[in-house]
Amino acid sequence: MSDFDTPGRWPSGRMNVALHGLLLAGGRSSRLGRDKASMVLGDRGVSQAAHALGLLRSLCARTYLSLREGQAAPAGAEVVPVLRDEPAAEGPLAGILSAFRAVPGAAWLVVACDLPFVRADLLARLAECHRSEPSRPFFAYAAAEDGLPEPLCAIYGPPAGPILARYAARGEFSPRRIMLEENTLVLDLPGSEAGSLFNVNTPQDLAAAHVLASPR
Repeated sequence: MSDFDTPGRWPSGRMNVALHGLLLAGGRSSRLGRDKASMVLGDRGVSQAAHALGLLRSLCARTYLSLREGQAAPAGAEVVPVLRDEPAAEGPLAGILSAFRAVPGAAWLVVACDLPFVRADLLARLAECHRSEPSRPFFAYAAAEDGLPEPLCAIYGPPAGPILARYAARGEFSPRRIMLEENTLVLDLPGSEAGSLFNVNTPQDLAAAHVLASPR
């Protein structure tokens, strides 16, 4: 029996749902060649981790930092509670599952550290949708480039916990694929926010992000 199938690990029934924040910062940044969460864009003066944590704190009862085992906290996030990646999963799903292990009854507002242009109002819209439909497991925006749900700027409601665990037990670790197969509310990005989910993966992306983050 997989650890994900252990009986009694997930709550059932209706509950008072708190919204918690999770900053995903456990990636190895192999393509970028530097820690994404510690990068400072333009003249913001704070690390990307500190910037993203500020957005999460404005909406969430508690906020956590998701890191892989043995990884040090990035600059600007040294005092944030840390959740270590679930060892039986891979990629972002390992961090999201560790959040549900820690507080299974919560809804989780998840943001990746390499999305520097996510705005507070976009996160607030996700939170409002979750409040309207608390029984739905997933809430995400459609990525501008392909219309698919963006799982790294999304809300995972309490029902998502056992769903994610079930997929992970089968060795399926793609949050986007899971969202496509399950009951996900996918929101369109406003036209003026098309660049909000810009992802910094390469040195070229980082150079472009510096330009976009600098005042004109």
